[in-house]
Amino acid sequence: MEEMKDRIRIPRVTYQGDDRKLKERIFKFKAGSFRIAVFTLVGLFMGFYSDTYVRDTFFPTKLITAVPYKIMEAIYQSVLPVQNPIPPDMRGWAWNMIFPYSYGANLLAEPLTTVLIGGALYGSLGYFTGDKRVFTLQRFLKFAGCWCVVILLVIGAAFGFNAGAEAANEKFGKIEDFFFYREDGSGFSGKYRIPELTEDFYQGFSPGDVVRDRNGELPLGIYFDGGMRYGLYRIHYEMQYVVTEQGKVYHISEEFVRYVKDEIESNSRNR
Repeated sequence: MEEMKDRIRIPRVTYQGDDRKLKERIFKFKAGSFRIAVFTLVGLFMGFYSDTYVRDTFFPTKLITAVPYKIMEAIYQSVLPVQNPIPPDMRGWAWNMIFPYSYGANLLAEPLTTVLIGGALYGSLGYFTGDKRVFTLQRFLKFAGCWCVVILLVIGAAFGFNAGAEAANEKFGKIEDFFFYREDGSGFSGKYRIPELTEDFYQGFSPGDVVRDRNGELPLGIYFDGGMRYGLYRIHYEMQYVVTEQGKVYHISEEFVRYVKDEIESNSRNR
């Protein structure tokens, strides 16, 4: 054993670096990381309230606040434009939707996408104000890449939610509310009589083969699944049919038609 110890000679290497520089870099890394975290949290907060820029009358703060929201709008309206076939005055009373069919998709677009964009922008600003020897370009690219992946996943999920809602609208489902439109474009809710209305709607509900009279059709808005999904259909009260967004025609019951016509006439007289 003693002979083995004599044969193994471990060289002693003296540290040649400067402890002060190492400590300085560690300090700057910790301080910079904290600053980036603070900037990111501020950005998330600013992104959440970014839509308030429309009410801000002070231009400098209005400009700063609007940036995340405007980038979000550019993504969903220019870069990846959302095709919304529903006219703004026929999207119901609940929200002005970016996505036409899904409330969940709209939550992913606004505020979540806006919040993430705010965090990415302000977090990047915190990166650029750090020590370039510690927070290098390579590290920033990794930081920015992670944000891009997360934002792209949320954008993809928003389009997926909307596509799923559009497909589900063809199958109708659990009706939460009807929104009836008059010929002048105004409308009213049927929520207060939903159980009876839903029963009447499905009573004579069956696929139909009719020659559509488009001039006699009126819009019919339907909210499904607790108001999380919206569809805009076409309904003809005289011929007793409803048309889905993809053109499928279904017969509806006389009881449902009679009630709606009476309500439309009653509402028109009382206006």
